[in-house]
Formats: sequence, C-alpha cells, structure tokens
Amino acid sequence: MKDYMTPDYGNWVPKKLLVLFYLMTLVSAVLLGLTVFYAWPMSFIMILAVVLCVSLFFSCYMTAFHHAFSFCGGGMMGKVHEFVLSTLPWDGRGRLLDVGCGAGALTIRCAKHFPQSHCTGIDYWGIKWDYSQRMCIRNAEAEQVADRCTFYQGDANHLDFEDESFDAVVSNFVYHEVNDGRSKEELLRETLRVLKRGGSFALQDLYGQKSVYGDFQALVEHLRKDAVTEIHYADSCREIPIPKWMQVPGMLTGVGIIYGKK
Repeated sequence: MKDYMTPDYGNWVPKKLLVLFYLMTLVSAVLLGLTVFYAWPMSFIMILAVVLCVSLFFSCYMTAFHHAFSFCGGGMMGKVHEFVLSTLPWDGRGRLLDVGCGAGALTIRCAKHFPQSHCTGIDYWGIKWDYSQRMCIRNAEAEQVADRCTFYQGDANHLDFEDESFDAVVSNFVYHEVNDGRSKEELLRETLRVLKRGGSFALQDLYGQKSVYGDFQALVEHLRKDAVTEIHYADSCREIPIPKWMQVPGMLTGVGIIYGKK
C-alpha cells in the first residue's frame, strides 16, 4: 500500500509575514540595547522604543492568529471551510470549482465531503503566499483524493473555462485580494459565468467592508436581477463564530457569505 504523506495546508497568515515582524523586533531590540554604549540622540532612542513596542505587539498578535488558523493548532480555518460547505445547496454529483484554492484545503475538503464529485481548484499562487500547485497536488495525494482533484494556475478575473462548466462553485477569502481594475461585481459575475444554470454557489469574502465592496446590497440586487435565481447572505462572524480579538480593522471584519442557485 502506498505510504501517504501528511498534508501541509500552510496558513492564512504567511510565515514570511511572521518572520518580518520577528526580524523587526530583533533589530530594534539590538539597536535599543546598543544605546547603553553609544550616546545617541534621545529622539532616536524614542523612535527605536516605539518601533520595538509596535513590532513586538504585532509579532505576538500575528503568532496567535497563525496558531488559531492552523489546521494542527486552533483549527479555525477548518471551521470556516465547514461553514462554507454547510451553506452550499448541492447534492455533490458532478463538477465543483474552488476559486482561489491556495494550498487546496477547501478543494480537498469538498472532494472528501462529496465522494461523487470531481473538484477543480484554481489559483494565481503569487509570491505573497506560501502556496503552490505542487503543494495542492501533494495534499490531494496525502488525503487520497488525487484521482478526483485537479489544480490549475489561473486568474479569477478571467477563468479559463467555458460557460456553464461546473455544477457548483465555492470560494473563500479570495475576491478582496484580486485587484486588476475590474469591479467586484464583474469578478463575481465571472465566477457565476462558469456555473451551470441551476448550479449551486457559496462564496465567502469581506462583503461588509465598504472600502472593498462599496454598496454591497446594491451589488446583490444586481446579481438577483439577471445572474442568479436564488441568493442569500449570512454574517460569517456570527455563524462560525469568529472571536472578537480577530475582528480588527483590515483583518476579519465584515466577513460574510453569499450562497444560492444560479
């Protein structure tokens, strides 16, 4: 029997970001320590002290965030994925697309949850994240669903699939990261374009952040008018629930999910 490796899904908080904060803390602490031997201006010493306090705070905060979202730590991301699946009105027969699959965690969870499905994940896999296509493939092999999972590099704004190619589509915390000049409504419509008529969708993102989505209610009404037959919204922060200490500006505020049928 084949010896399967342990899956590695990475983390929503990249290790690169943690290393950056750790380095800032270390460098500022060393420089502040050198003030014992060097008569540096008080203004410079004060700046170093502020930098040390700020970098130390973010090092601790982001480390806690990293642990909370780790699949082998707090397991928050697993709970988020379970919520996405719980809102997806689909019988699990056919083809599913995961837009922005990262390390393949949600794609693979869908494949395991829906044993009669074939699940496809697409992602841009930029240098900002610790994910890759190879990582997705290895994780699918580790979870023994590689025969029902396929991963492609792609752009969420221009999906390389024909109209109505999939029976279901999901996405998790992706659309706010996609920036190429197109509106978020156009981005959502591109996802819905590849969904079959009558197909199911569950798309989670930071819909409550006006700086990202503007008038979200108007956007939903536009989709309801000519893109979908059924659409619902749920406040993810209440339903999962996401701890209050994680809901800070620029992080997990305004998290919600739209789901329904095309």
